Amino acid sequence: MGMKNKGQVTIFIIVAIMIVAAIIVFLVWVRPTYFSELGGKMNFEDCVGDVVEQTIDELGPKAGFVNPGFTYSYNSERFTYLCYTREYYETCMVQVPFLKNVFEEQMAISIRKQVDSCYENSLDNLRMQGYDVVGGTVDYNVLIEPGIVRIEIDAPTNVGSQGFSRFNVRVNSPIYEMVMIATSILQYESSLGDSDVSTLMIFYPDYIIDKIKRDDGTTVYILENKISGNKFQFASRSLAWPAGYLR
Repeated sequence: MGMKNKGQVTIFIIVAIMIVAAIIVFLVWVRPTYFSELGGKMNFEDCVGDVVEQTIDELGPKAGFVNPGFTYSYNSERFTYLCYTREYYETCMVQVPFLKNVFEEQMAISIRKQVDSCYENSLDNLRMQGYDVVGGTVDYNVLIEPGIVRIEIDAPTNVGSQGFSRFNVRVNSPIYEMVMIATSILQYESSLGDSDVSTLMIFYPDYIIDKIKRDDGTTVYILENKISGNKFQFASRSLAWPAGYLR
C-alpha cells in the first residue's frame, strides 16, 4: 500500500508540473504575441486613455454632468446644484443620491463617439499595414475606482487568423476620491445645513476645498487635487437665511 500511495503521489506531481509548464509556455510565448504585437499595433488603448483623461477634465467642473440643468452662476461659470431647497431655515435635499454612478453613466455617454473613433482608426491603421482585419461592435463599462478610472471594453476583432475582444484601459485619476469628498459634503449640507471643509482637508491633505458662501444662501464648492490639478465643482443651498437676518 505504501508503494502504491507513493506512486500516486508521483503521478500527481508530474501532472502538476506539466500543467504549470503549459501555463508558463502560454504566458511567455503565446500571450505576448497575442496581446503585445496586435494590441500594440492597434494603439487602441492609448487613444481611449487620452479620451478618458480629457473627459474627466471636462466633467469634473460640471459635477459629472455632460449637460447640467439646474445650476448657479458664479464668476462666469455654472455650478451644478447637488443639494437644494428653495425655502429658508430648512436643510437641502440631495439632488443626485448616487453621485459616483451618475459620473460613470455621464462619462460613458460623453466618450461614446470618441471611443468608436479610436477603434475605427486603429483598424484602419492595421489595414494600412497590410493586415486582414474584421472589426465588431464596441461595448464598454466605465468604472470609477480609488486612484483610477477603468474602462472595460468588449470589441470582437479578428486580425488575420488571430482574434481578440477584451481591452482594459486604466487611467490614473483622483476623481473617485473627489466624488467621495463631495458626497461627504452633501451629507453635511443635507443634515446640518453646512460643512466643515477644514476638517475634510486634514483627512484629505492632497486636496484644496474652497467654500464660497453667497448672499442668496447658496454655497459654491470647488475641490482641486494639488498634484493633478483636477477639479470637481458644485453648488448647494441649505439652511438659508433671509437677507438682513442676524444669526
